[in-house]
Amino acid sequence: MAKRLIIALAIVLGSFNAFSQLNRTINDEGKDILYGFCTRDAIENNGDGWFKSEYEAYTVKTEKFNFDLPEKFDSVYVFMGTWCNNSKREVPRFCKIFDLDYFKGIPVTFICVNSKGTVDVVDVDEYYVQFFPTIIFFKKGEELCRILEQPRTESLESDIMDLMERMQ
Repeated sequence: MAKRLIIALAIVLGSFNAFSQLNRTINDEGKDILYGFCTRDAIENNGDGWFKSEYEAYTVKTEKFNFDLPEKFDSVYVFMGTWCNNSKREVPRFCKIFDLDYFKGIPVTFICVNSKGTVDVVDVDEYYVQFFPTIIFFKKGEELCRILEQPRTESLESDIMDLMERMQ
């Protein structure tokens, strides 16, 4: 009985530690920034309303998508900095695109880095991340492609559609 209690207590205390690693704020070069694994909600509510204003101003170019394509990527990592102007522009746009029903159920992991481009929850070098935001698309654990800082074509929608067409 005591052994079970100790194991249960260890699990509970371990989960508190895991939660403390989520949505952390640190002071980086005199600014409070999000750091580590973050929820979309934390990003939306960060700072001076940058997320909301960019999200609301952006119009998703749904005409770029072929919503009949059956094959999709199955997860996405977004490496970003809440201090970074490119992240403040592209991440709200990306989130608005991913709010389309077509993308529901695809998990997105947000990883916020400091101004040096490092973070303690993931080895950024392992993912070859040097620019922010870096959005990496995966299928069955394999990287399919990435978007660095900004779309390589005229829009995020075009870049995402190009990836999806190549998957078919």
